[in-house]
Amino acid sequence: MPKQQAPQLTTVRVAAAQMISRNGNTPANITKALQWCDRAAARNVQILCFPEAASTGFDWIKDKRRFAKLHCEPVPGPMVKHFEKKAAATNMYIIMGMIEQPRHSSKRYNTAFLVGPTEGYMGKYRKILAERVFAPGREAPVFETAHGRLGIFICADKRSPEIARLLTLRGAQMFFQPTNYSYRLKNPSSYEIRKRYQGKFSAQRSRAMENGLPLIAANAGQSGYVNNSFIIAPNSQGPPHFLARATRKEQLLTADIEIDTHRDLATAFKKRMGWLFKEIGRA
Repeated sequence: MPKQQAPQLTTVRVAAAQMISRNGNTPANITKALQWCDRAAARNVQILCFPEAASTGFDWIKDKRRFAKLHCEPVPGPMVKHFEKKAAATNMYIIMGMIEQPRHSSKRYNTAFLVGPTEGYMGKYRKILAERVFAPGREAPVFETAHGRLGIFICADKRSPEIARLLTLRGAQMFFQPTNYSYRLKNPSSYEIRKRYQGKFSAQRSRAMENGLPLIAANAGQSGYVNNSFIIAPNSQGPPHFLARATRKEQLLTADIEIDTHRDLATAFKKRMGWLFKEIGRA
């Protein structure tokens, strides 16, 4: 049998910004997010993730009139430039959720883009299991950073084991999930909120467990209660291993995660389960 390489661990400080966005006020939300970048940099964060649609908020999702007036722009575009400058100034990678509308197109996408401190704009992920008002994404890229390879999926994409596994097969070493979900309850209690979120968390933890990767979930802050952003380790036994978990309505969650640079999950999965992936492709 080939000799296994000893683990080569590197530590990465990651963060999830549970930020409350002002619905429809993109300039204010961008200004606020850039301020949160400075807060993260002061805590030596290396990779920072904002929520889904952080630039606009998400309360408009079922209102077609408000959606029609929503601020959208191409990616890359003016918004990306703001965060490129901030990434360079803070020596930090930044994932930002926004609504994208390509030039000369009527299509809109639920998008998260990534910028790096030396790389500038690195690429984007478009939500695949998108709401009906959006065009669905068709790509699942993995991004090479100075701290390891990261994969992004947005909110409901957590329901798809295939998306997370594809990112792993492409070499991802950590998952980032910009998300934005809440419940409009007349009298929200902590019990009701926990009950409604349990199914969502089950899917999130499953994606981390089955791929052996940490998950950084950045959920939007809510004014009425504490939402459930978290950073979780991929342990496969016992209760979930939270590295950080929201306890306030708005909060910057940070954690140090370990990446084994010698661990090649993609090759291991392909060797062990290559036949299964072929069968899925034929189905």
